[in-house]
Amino acid sequence: MMQTRMGWLLALVSTVAGCWFDGAFKHRGPTVPEELADGWEVATPESVGLDPEALAAIHSQLLEPEQFVGALGFLVVKDGKLVFETYFADPADRDHVHHLQSTTKSVTSLIYGIGRDQGWMPPMDATLCSILVDDCAGLDALRQTITLDNLLTMRSGIDFDDGFVMEMWVDPPEKPARTILDKPLHADPGDVFRYSNADPQLVSYALQALAGRNEESIGREFLFSPLGIDDLYWDHGGHGETMGPHGLHLRPRDFAKLGELALNRGSWNGTQVVSSDWIDLSTAKQVDTDEPSLGYGYYWWTVPEANGYSTWGHGGQYAFVVPALRLVMVLVSHPDTNDDLHGSRLPQFVELTRPLWLAP
Repeated sequence: MMQTRMGWLLALVSTVAGCWFDGAFKHRGPTVPEELADGWEVATPESVGLDPEALAAIHSQLLEPEQFVGALGFLVVKDGKLVFETYFADPADRDHVHHLQSTTKSVTSLIYGIGRDQGWMPPMDATLCSILVDDCAGLDALRQTITLDNLLTMRSGIDFDDGFVMEMWVDPPEKPARTILDKPLHADPGDVFRYSNADPQLVSYALQALAGRNEESIGREFLFSPLGIDDLYWDHGGHGETMGPHGLHLRPRDFAKLGELALNRGSWNGTQVVSSDWIDLSTAKQVDTDEPSLGYGYYWWTVPEANGYSTWGHGGQYAFVVPALRLVMVLVSHPDTNDDLHGSRLPQFVELTRPLWLAP
């Protein structure tokens, strides 16, 4: 009976998704940003040296029903000015918060950097167990060697991919950090990059332990408030802890502010929100990945071809930064877009935007 009900549910979801992602989902709308009291100066693409024909071609490609299937909005910032902004499903999406999925990991990196600046966080070679002492009591010696650097580069070695959301959030364990640490190891700590939700969640627990407050609380005071971001939602776990790997919801223009903050090496409107050296470290390649065209920093994906870096959230949530051109390109998408659908992978967005950042 359970299998029958599950099969029926999957069939229903598939049918709804098929209807949801038809050609009528996307509509050609305005592309000229409106001047709002939200910290953004607006300008025309031509005034900052961007080719309007290249932008029009990108816009047309985003409107194709079989490409960037879940796309909801596309924004371009050049030289600190918002020069292009369009929404495909509903213009009101501009003013709604959207689930940014694993872009949250990049925000966890920013908040980690703030903790480092504030003196809460020990050196990168410090072990997690030197922070979460009680959670590590009786843990085997190998797991006790996991460092903050291992966690920030997805090299903890912890094998906890399948079932993470169900086990951690749907029916939360009594000791969530210890539950993660007790999982099997697929490799020795520090040896192998494997993208994981477990590693940034452990970083979130470390931040909370050292600051005496959860990650969202830190972020609201030291990151979002200086950027003028007050409309946000961040999912919590069963014990009030912030979800470090995903769960952050922001408006598209506020999402773009994160890219601009990184572009300006941690500065926003003259305020140093996070230190420039942390931005330099976290957005530089630290490890190789299983994506041939991409590297990985501290929860930022690096794009060597463009000498840039980007967030990457499930479904197609990107803030792609090209520092040499002072260019930030943002895509927000339906967060549950399947990985098999076009537009849900960062290399596809890099290819789409190539006309804007590749020198002629």
